[in-house]
Amino acid sequence: MAETTEPANPVSELDLFQVVMPMVMVVSLIFVLAWLVKRFNPRLPAMGKDIELLSSAPISNQSRLTLVRVSGKDLLIGITPNQITLLKDFDAPVVDKSQIKGQADLAEQFKKLLRSKSDGDNASEKTDV
Repeated sequence: MAETTEPANPVSELDLFQVVMPMVMVVSLIFVLAWLVKRFNPRLPAMGKDIELLSSAPISNQSRLTLVRVSGKDLLIGITPNQITLLKDFDAPVVDKSQIKGQADLAEQFKKLLRSKSDGDNASEKTDV
């Protein structure tokens, strides 16, 4: 009288399909949107284009000295978690922007990374053919 019954499978193939397919669609949508942004490259207005960060140095874990250029004037400011204090206002430029090496802004670094990535992809395509 021993009957062999298969244990009930709590996760059926239909349930798995209903979970995986929306995830695949969302991930593919993210890739398509990223490709569209890269392809059409919308030019957004530059925020803070009159403010340049020239240099910054930490003083402690939560405070730092920062040299910024605002409308042609250099300002030395102290930054803490509670306040920002103007320490010195320079009439003439203190630092020439061309002297600062290796401190390209994030957008420039990202563009270089994308260019080098796409150049590497093109080179591998040429060698494959």
